[in-house]
Amino acid sequence: MNSFIKEFKEKDSELRKRINLIKYCIFLFLIVITIKVFSLQLIYNEEPLKFSKIQTNPFQLLGNRGEIRDANGKILAVSVAYPSIHLNPREIKDKVYYAKILSKTLSLPREQVLKKLNKRKYFVWIKRLASHKEGDKILSLNLPGVGIKMEYKRDYPFGHLAGQVLGHTNLDQIGMEGLEYKFNNELAGSKKIITLTKDGKGKIITDNFSAIENPEDGSNVNLTIKSKYQFILEKEIARAVKKSKALRGYGIIINPNTGEIYAMGSYPFFNPNKYSEYEDLSKKRNLPAWNTFEPGSVMKSFLVASAIEEGVVNDKTIIDCEMGKRRIGKYIVHDVNKKGNLNISGVLNFSSNIGASKIIEKISNNKYYSFLKNLGFGSKTNIQLPGEAKGILINPEKWSQIQAANISFGQGMSVTSLQLAKALSIIANGGVNIEPYLIKSITNSKGEIIFEKKLNPGRRIISYTTSKKMRKLLKSVVEDGGGFKAQIEGVSVSGKTGTGQVATKGGYSKERFIVSFIGFAPSDSPQLVSVITIDYPKGERAYGGRWAAPVFKKTIEKILIDEEKVEKFVKAKDVPSFLGKAKREVIKIAKEKNLKVKIIGNGFVKKQSPKPGNIYQFQEEISLFLEPGI
Repeated sequence: MNSFIKEFKEKDSELRKRINLIKYCIFLFLIVITIKVFSLQLIYNEEPLKFSKIQTNPFQLLGNRGEIRDANGKILAVSVAYPSIHLNPREIKDKVYYAKILSKTLSLPREQVLKKLNKRKYFVWIKRLASHKEGDKILSLNLPGVGIKMEYKRDYPFGHLAGQVLGHTNLDQIGMEGLEYKFNNELAGSKKIITLTKDGKGKIITDNFSAIENPEDGSNVNLTIKSKYQFILEKEIARAVKKSKALRGYGIIINPNTGEIYAMGSYPFFNPNKYSEYEDLSKKRNLPAWNTFEPGSVMKSFLVASAIEEGVVNDKTIIDCEMGKRRIGKYIVHDVNKKGNLNISGVLNFSSNIGASKIIEKISNNKYYSFLKNLGFGSKTNIQLPGEAKGILINPEKWSQIQAANISFGQGMSVTSLQLAKALSIIANGGVNIEPYLIKSITNSKGEIIFEKKLNPGRRIISYTTSKKMRKLLKSVVEDGGGFKAQIEGVSVSGKTGTGQVATKGGYSKERFIVSFIGFAPSDSPQLVSVITIDYPKGERAYGGRWAAPVFKKTIEKILIDEEKVEKFVKAKDVPSFLGKAKREVIKIAKEKNLKVKIIGNGFVKKQSPKPGNIYQFQEEISLFLEPGI
């Protein structure tokens, strides 16, 4: 019995020890928990949120790209909102059904859609920059897992008009060619990087969206281009190229007194709205600034100006043109018009190569080289166009007698149409240097001017007396010489034709010619200078007087004369406001008021050009930019 009691007591004592140990463990555990809760609540109170919050990958907000406008404020390039369709493949169960519906609605191959649906991603683009009609259809289908994000696409309301000048952007609105490339930094909107925070269930828990400031829109670039002039020039060049079956044609119209470029066109045309369709990159080139060629007889204008300026020729100077054939060393210089004695006017009128070769011998090579350099040949004009060429003007120390003769009538050197326009402007404006330019001003999104072209007094290149004589001599070329097809009834014209040969290996091509006409009007008070170039017209008589001079005539005639006639029939009225109006209402107003409108986009009018209140010109097209309310 005693032994049993003793054994029981020992066991009871052992049990108590175990119970006490358990109590101590529980007490210690509670102390640890208390300390942990205390630290989390008061010391490390932000730490638990790290496990409940998820930060998205940073994404970029972009300000809208600025507009490019012509001299009268017409919008030539603008960014318009288009619906981009995206989907979440992980959310979509019936992928075959979705592939069938989406491929039909978005006009995409079913296999292509199915491939994207099978991706193990949360976000996939199915079609970027879809049409507004397609966007409306997707909205009406209300498909779970399919969404729409509005993205901006560059739109060129007038298609190919000044296409090579404007250039284009890529899908992400980054300038790739032309002014879009050159002024990409100015046109592009500002960037803002945003990181959103989501909870464990994916719900956005950012406190205040209104605190996120919108990025600033890009600046607007205002050009010297006049759309009406540009349209006329492009139309006449295209007509001449087609009629002559030429390779291409290009031209420029410039104000000789200020340097403003009113039109600069190249054919075949380039439509920046369809830039991806152009495999031939040469069609994107702005030929008046980019392409160089041997100018031919148009250079005789500058040769005679130099000789008059140097005082080595005058009205009484007689040049023996040797009946169309002159030997210089082992070479023979020929004239198409075989003449004997000619005065300076006769040398220009009959475009005598022999006469030119003898005039240049009266001027030192160094002086004529310097004269050409002062006119701008052999140097870029720095017009702020990508790809501008500087041409070739060989150092005078390397001129032999025959090389000097070649240069006198425009061979052995290369120029751009832009350089010719600048040089002729100096002759036309009284002898003062000008800087050709396209950018009139740049304004930021608030309408503040951040750049404005300032006209600086030009350096005198030739005397006013020489300029006045050259106006008269070149007027005679049009009235009595090879430029007669440039004559405009009621307007005096001065100019010079040129037919340049194309250099080949070992000589010049006997088939390919580049023909030109350089001219200005009116002769006594020049307001417009134009250079027209037709490259490789087919058939016989491929001369500047035949193909380029008529383009000058028709272009300048329509600008100076036809516009005045049209204005007599114009009934002045204000451009109404279409802002905020739906497409159907726009069409109704335009019909009632007999207005010509171009509708771009879908939904409601966000912008219009010209702006409300401006004077509506006869048959002027009002561009309306619509955006949907989604």
